[in-house]
Amino acid sequence: MLAVFDLDSTTIDSSHRQLTSTGGTVNLENWRTHTREQILKDKELPLASYMRDCISNSRMRVWICTSRTLKNADYEMLEKHGLDKADVILSRKEGDSRNDVEFKMAKIKPLLNLPHMREMRKTFFDDRRDIRESMETLGFICPPPHSWYWYL
Repeated sequence: MLAVFDLDSTTIDSSHRQLTSTGGTVNLENWRTHTREQILKDKELPLASYMRDCISNSRMRVWICTSRTLKNADYEMLEKHGLDKADVILSRKEGDSRNDVEFKMAKIKPLLNLPHMREMRKTFFDDRRDIRESMETLGFICPPPHSWYWYL
C-alpha cells in the first residue's frame, strides 16, 4: 500500500506563519522568507501519528508531497516529529510558482507509471478538496479531513 501525505494543514500545523493573499491562497513570497526558528515552531497534527505508523510498517510505502520549497530547517522539523523517514519526499524547487494542483499532479503522475505502482492500493491525504479531487483521477483514495479520525 502507498500512503501519500501533504504537510501543511494535514500532518503539520504551520498556521502560525501563514500569510494569505487575496482569495485565501498562501502568499508564497512571504512563505519562502521564513527562518529556521519559525519553521521549527511548526507543530504536528493528529494525522502525523498515523504517518509515523505507516513509516514503521514494512508493507507500506510512504511519500510526502508538499508544495513547500524544503530548506534544511524543514528537514530538521520533519526529523523532530519523526516524519523524516518517508520513502519519497516530493517538494517544490526554488522558482516554481505553479498552482498547487498542477504542481502535485506533475510530481505524482510520472511515478505512478512505475511497474510496481500500478496494482498498489494508493491513499492520498491532503486538506485541500481540489487536490484530493485531482488525485482521485489518478486512482487514489482521498479521504476528506473530517474522516481522518478513522486513521488515528
